[in-house]
Amino acid sequence: MARGFQQRLESLIDHYTAFCLALALLILAMIGVGDVRVAGMTGILLCALGITRGVARVDLRILFPLIIYDLAAMAASYASYGNIVDGYGTMHVLFPVIYLLMGCLCRDELRLLKRFCILVAGGIAAAGIGRFIFQAVIWGRTGRMSGLLGNANAMGIYSVVGWFAVVWCTEEDEECELRELLLRLEPVFLIALALTLSMGSFLSLAVGIAVLLTGKRRKASWHETFQYACRLFSRIVLGMGTGILIYLAAARTSVPWVCLFLLAYGIAAAVCWKTFGHFLEVYPRMAFLISALGLAVAAAAVVLRPSAIATFTERFEMMRSGLSYLTVNPLFGVGPLKWRMLDLSDGGKYFNTWHIHNIPIHIGVEMGWIAMVMVIVAGLRALCKKKAPSLRAGTAAFLFHNLIDTSFFYLGITAFVLVVTGEPEEGEREISGMAVKMVFVLFAGVFAYSLYHTIQ
Repeated sequence: MARGFQQRLESLIDHYTAFCLALALLILAMIGVGDVRVAGMTGILLCALGITRGVARVDLRILFPLIIYDLAAMAASYASYGNIVDGYGTMHVLFPVIYLLMGCLCRDELRLLKRFCILVAGGIAAAGIGRFIFQAVIWGRTGRMSGLLGNANAMGIYSVVGWFAVVWCTEEDEECELRELLLRLEPVFLIALALTLSMGSFLSLAVGIAVLLTGKRRKASWHETFQYACRLFSRIVLGMGTGILIYLAAARTSVPWVCLFLLAYGIAAAVCWKTFGHFLEVYPRMAFLISALGLAVAAAAVVLRPSAIATFTERFEMMRSGLSYLTVNPLFGVGPLKWRMLDLSDGGKYFNTWHIHNIPIHIGVEMGWIAMVMVIVAGLRALCKKKAPSLRAGTAAFLFHNLIDTSFFYLGITAFVLVVTGEPEEGEREISGMAVKMVFVLFAGVFAYSLYHTIQ
C-alpha cells in the first residue's frame, strides 16, 4: 500500500503543471468576477509554470483573438482611467495564459488535467449542495443555491459544463482511469443544477443536449440515437428531479430537515449510478418512460420560479438599452464598468446590474468593437473545432448562456470551460520553446504591473 501511494505521489509530481492548473481553477472559482490581486498572483504562478515548459502546440485562431481581446480591453481601460488595470483586461489575460499553458502539455497530461478539473468542479458542486442543506436545516434559510461562485446563475452554467465534461469522460474517453469515480459525479452536477433554479442554465443545457444528439446522429442510426437520448434524459430526470425535491422539502415545507432523507437518496443514487445506467440499457422502455417524466420536472422548475418569464423580458430590454450605446465609441467603448452609471442616468429603466446580459453587446459597449469581434471569433472557432460531441455540447451551452447572461466574466467559469472543452492540439500550430517563454514573461509582466498598481 505504501509503495502504491508513493507511485501515485511521484506521478502527481511528474504532472505538476496539470495539478497546479486545477488548483488555479479552484482559486478562480472562488473570486467570482475577479479580484486584481488574486488574479495577478495566480497569473504569475501560471506564467512561472509556463516558463519551465517547452514547445507549445495551440490553435492560433483561438489564442490570437484572446490576446487581441485583452489588448483592446486594456486599451479601453487606459482611455477611460489612464491605466490598464481598472477594468477587466489584466485579469482576463489569464485566459490566453491558461490556453497557452494547455498547449504546452502532451496529450496524456491534457487529459489528466481535464480529469483533475472535473474532480475540482464536482467538489465545488458537492460543497454547494452541502451548504444549501446546512443553511436550510440549521439556520432555516433557503433560496436558490449559489455555492462557492456566489451567484445561482453562475453556479448553474458551471454545473451544466461540468455535467457535459463527465459525459465525455465516462462515455468517450476510453483511457480514463477515473471513470468509476467521475461517473458518480454526474448526479452531483445535476442536483446542484436543479438547486440553482437557473432558467438560463436549463435552456443552455437543452441547447447543449441538442448539439450532443446531433453529433451522435452523425455516427448512429435514428433508432440508436433515440435510445441514447432516452437514457440521457432518464439520467437527467433522476438527477434534477432529486434536486427539485430537495429544494421543495427545504424551502416549501415547515419541516426542512426532511430534505436530509432526500439527500441520502441522492447519495445512494450516486453510488448506484452505474447500475442505473445498466438498467436503462437493458430496459429501453423504462428509459423512455422515465425520460417522459422530464416534462413534470420542467413544469416543477417553472412553478418554483414564476418570475422567470419577467426576468427574460427584462434581459431583452437590457440588451436594447445596450444596443443604444454600441455606437457611442466603437473603438474604445464607453469604458469598463461605466455602462451601469450611464444606465442609471439616462432616464430609462434602471436594471441595477453591472453587466448587460449579453456578453458580445456588453463588451462592445464598454470595451469597443474590436474586443467584441475577437470574443465572437474565439467563441465560434471553439464551437466549430473538431472534438468529441459532448465537449462541443459543453462549449455550445456556455456560448448560448452568454447570450442571455454574464458567465464569461466569472474567471473560474470561463477558465473551466477553456480547460475541459478546449482541444488546443486540434488545428494546432507549433510555437518554439523560446517564443513560449518570452510570451509568458510578457504576461507575467502584465500581472506584476497590475499587482504593483493595486498596492499604490
